[in-house]
Amino acid sequence: MKKTLLSLSILLTGYCGFAQYEGFENWTQSSALTLDEYQSPSDELGALGNLAIQQSTDAVDGTYSVKLETVTIPTGDTVFGYILSGDPDAMSPGQPVTVGSVDSVIGYWKYDIMAGDSCALLLAATQTGFGLTGGGTYYVTGTQSTWKRFAYSVNAFAADSILLAFATGDPLNDFNGIPGTWMMIDKVQLKSNAGQLQNVANYSFENWTPITWDNPDGWFTSNEYTVGLTPMPAEKSTDAYSGTYALELNTINNQYGDTIEGIATNGMFDQNGMFGGIPYTGKPDAANFYYKYIPSGIDTAWASIQFKSGGTIIAQGGVQLSAAGVYTMSSNLLSIPSTPDTMLIAFFAGENPGSQLIVDHLDFTFPVGVNENIKIDRIESYPNPTTDVLNIRFELKNNNVVSANLIDVTGKVLTSKSFGNLASGTYNESFNTSSFAPGIYFIEFTIGEDKIVNRFIVK
Repeated sequence: MKKTLLSLSILLTGYCGFAQYEGFENWTQSSALTLDEYQSPSDELGALGNLAIQQSTDAVDGTYSVKLETVTIPTGDTVFGYILSGDPDAMSPGQPVTVGSVDSVIGYWKYDIMAGDSCALLLAATQTGFGLTGGGTYYVTGTQSTWKRFAYSVNAFAADSILLAFATGDPLNDFNGIPGTWMMIDKVQLKSNAGQLQNVANYSFENWTPITWDNPDGWFTSNEYTVGLTPMPAEKSTDAYSGTYALELNTINNQYGDTIEGIATNGMFDQNGMFGGIPYTGKPDAANFYYKYIPSGIDTAWASIQFKSGGTIIAQGGVQLSAAGVYTMSSNLLSIPSTPDTMLIAFFAGENPGSQLIVDHLDFTFPVGVNENIKIDRIESYPNPTTDVLNIRFELKNNNVVSANLIDVTGKVLTSKSFGNLASGTYNESFNTSSFAPGIYFIEFTIGEDKIVNRFIVK
């Protein structure tokens, strides 16, 4: 029995390459600090935006200050750092004013601003019944390497709220700034016309909230654009087809009502689509994975794969995924004309908030090499993938004894047929596969003393 299993394992690995690529078993915990009581790039761009705002222990008052920086994020986009209380587009109220009027905003900062760049301070005081009562937009350039006190006029005769924003670059004029520009801020207060002081919210930037989440290793997901949501666009699911974990993609609404689509790729994506990928030189004949899909309303998930050489797409495939309450196999046949250098894979949960796609056990199968001495010209199996019936056509070079087995991926023989001693020529046979579960199977032909294995899929 051991010898039979060993021979079968050699046969399967020798004639039909089968390689698991991703079981989504490996995840790494990511974390971010969000500044309490202010909007920041983290709210708009999630973990990527969090790169533009940092907690610093270089402080004037207390333990911490806030550092804002213009950065280049992994997608190649430029992101400016900012903190904001209020809505500058609508000039709507920010935080309460309790001292009755606002003569100025005072505080401490230091900065290093690239040539041709600036940092901005936006102030807008309002009073119920009067609207805007004072404020201004101020810019600073150059370098200030030590903490310096600032004071900027608001000149509001009366105020019950104030909009307050600090930013690198010039976002009011759609200029995100130059990477490398930074500004640190601490101990921000309001000064009334009578000289009274009021601390702004979280005025010395002592209060931050830590948030953690899991990311699948080797994959860029829309988690990068969110922080602290439940569920996250990409979750580590224990509802796995194999192993312990699977990748769960959720299309969600964020706290501002924006739709965040559940996306995962082994490359990158931005508002213009997918790009990049990983180095890859194989030439598989199919990409396979198992999935569950629960759409919200009328929605569709999809999966895609591209093979590139020198930046040019040389082969690609894709499939739309409809609702599936149990794990269902998807197999996508590939035809790669030349050796690639890059592979890009992407999964997408759909456009409607609430749609959920779970993916697991992604693998490739490879073409079979045929020994020149095997006395058979050609074997064809169709349709492939199949459902109820698998048809076989084969051509013999010479008279020979022929038999065939249908085998599952564990090596178990499911169906056997002996065709006896056949003369040279072309033959057509069929196998009933209606009782087979969806998955990958193999046809093992024995021709005299030779064997050959072909692969087929049952949907």
